[in-house]
Amino acid sequence: MTVRAKNQRGFGLFELLVALALVAISVAVAFRVMGSATRGSGDADRYTRALLIAESRMAELGVLQPVRPGEAIGEEGDYLWRVSVRRMGATPNQAAQPAAPGMLAPMEITITVAWGSEERPGEVSLTTLRLAPVRP
Repeated sequence: MTVRAKNQRGFGLFELLVALALVAISVAVAFRVMGSATRGSGDADRYTRALLIAESRMAELGVLQPVRPGEAIGEEGDYLWRVSVRRMGATPNQAAQPAAPGMLAPMEITITVAWGSEERPGEVSLTTLRLAPVRP
């Protein structure tokens, strides 16, 4: 049988409760950090996907579709995209100066891809300038 010395004591109830409280707080903080990291990773994934969609639409212009002033909209999965082409020198409410067919004119192309909900919306937008033939 083991004999305990008088000055040798175990943990008291108060020390045990303090230790449990510290462990509980540490676990709660760790879960919160992991949740934020997971949400941030999901946001980055959605942003990257939207950027790929915008780049694909940009690459199609002039190859699969002619570059003409106007707007086009569409959707790809949970993403909504809008392509806006306007001739440089023209305001949205005013047509540009006419040019002879076959000449090149600078076009401003803006592609916007949106996703998410009203609570957590997201949007990416790409803008470039491109020379395109003037069509009658």
